[in-house]
Amino acid sequence: MKKQRFTYGVVHIGSVHTSLIIVSFAALDEVEVIERVRKETEFGEEVFRHGRLSFGSIRELCRILAGFRQLLDDYGIEKVFAIGTSVLREAENRLGILDQIRIRTGFAVEVADMTQEIYYKFFALSHELLENAENFGEKPVLLMDITSSGLGLTGWQAGKLLFQQNVASGSLSILEHFSEKERESLTFPSAVRDYIHATLSPLWPSIEQHAIRHLVLSGLEARTVASLLAPGSTEPHTFVHGEDFLRFLDSFAGLTPQKLMTRCAVTESRANLLMPTLLLYGEVVRTTRVKGMFLMSTTFLKSYSIYRGAQMAGLPCLAEQEERTVQLARTTAEKYGSTQDHCARVEQAAALLFHALGSAHGLSPRALLLLRLGAILHETGKFINLRHYSRYSHQIIRGTDFFGVSDAEKEIVASIAYYYNRENPGSKDEHYARLSHEQRITMLKLCAILRLADALDQGHSGKISHLFAELSKEELCVRFEAEHDVSLIRWTFARAAALFREVFGIEPVLRKS
Repeated sequence: MKKQRFTYGVVHIGSVHTSLIIVSFAALDEVEVIERVRKETEFGEEVFRHGRLSFGSIRELCRILAGFRQLLDDYGIEKVFAIGTSVLREAENRLGILDQIRIRTGFAVEVADMTQEIYYKFFALSHELLENAENFGEKPVLLMDITSSGLGLTGWQAGKLLFQQNVASGSLSILEHFSEKERESLTFPSAVRDYIHATLSPLWPSIEQHAIRHLVLSGLEARTVASLLAPGSTEPHTFVHGEDFLRFLDSFAGLTPQKLMTRCAVTESRANLLMPTLLLYGEVVRTTRVKGMFLMSTTFLKSYSIYRGAQMAGLPCLAEQEERTVQLARTTAEKYGSTQDHCARVEQAAALLFHALGSAHGLSPRALLLLRLGAILHETGKFINLRHYSRYSHQIIRGTDFFGVSDAEKEIVASIAYYYNRENPGSKDEHYARLSHEQRITMLKLCAILRLADALDQGHSGKISHLFAELSKEELCVRFEAEHDVSLIRWTFARAAALFREVFGIEPVLRKS
């Protein structure tokens, strides 16, 4: 059967580049780049220095994007995905920038949170790692992703995620921590190393726990390093031993941007970003005693374009990626002492009810992931306080990075965990007031489902052995099998039904088969 081919454009507004790629996609290993345009900019440095983009920079950005729009029209490309990363994420006037872009160019730009940015990047990286499994086999691997505003560390072993942690220390944010005068000092590289060491110290326990000794680097900076370590190589990936890499870094004694400009043949702006990136690399390699490194040319633009192609093609790898997020949530719940069997039963029941409602719930398929996360994490707060645990579950979820889950989505998950066993939220409730109108609707619907699901395992006893659910007119009939008395479950289910009736206009009924 011939594979369907999708042709589309991807626009990326980054800190140092604004780029366009036109792609023809048939499969993960059948991606053709038809056109590629990249404009070097200094928008990221402006945002990190002043907190916003000036009117002049916004006009310049729109001028670049208008050129991209013309090129897309020339190729007859109708499907376009536009995304911004740290430069828009960190800009105080983000809404104004997005509005001007929409008015002047017609692009509706998605702004990726850092967790999403790393998620998209990892999507392509994981495929390439599996394709090149001979380099690591069953050994645990650390994927290190440096953005302008942050650093993502992802533990990976034999196709599974071990952990994922992010810190707000990227190449530009590190630079902007220091003044212009401090950057000109001879001791600047040493100060940067000390700053990086202190910033990264909370990450080492996870790395040591899994005895990670192999590192994967990607992006433009990794490509630059690879070209210096293996000049003339045409391979998309470069392997280097940890000791060789440290000797390479030591050859940049003093590590000033000027030295980097000369030796790496890059512009001043690229050299300014390359310096903290190399120092970040060095800190991780030295501290973790890395044995081998895999330098990959995969960029965010390439990764995101592949992700969108896979999405349009409906490839099963998307569901596999989502399951990795779910597995990380289970690891988090286990860390906070949640009862795994109970959480698994609630997750299963919640998914059953979600599917039984069908189109009646009016939610996107993505909402099912948020519901599952809420079910897995709803009791994490008991680790801190049994009496007010929902409050602490809310805090734990909000303070944890979940692979590929945006901040807005995480707020929904945290609120589900907060309200599932409390009074219905009111307009004066601070947590409820924080949510947008769309977030409130999604949260209330998912919370109503979670209340019923949790009621079905009230007492954490697993008394219900089989569960079925069917929607008939304005009634959701939930049938079960059980050998023991389930009075507590019946009573709790009846109380939980109130919010469900209010939100969906459907009566939930519990019947024994």
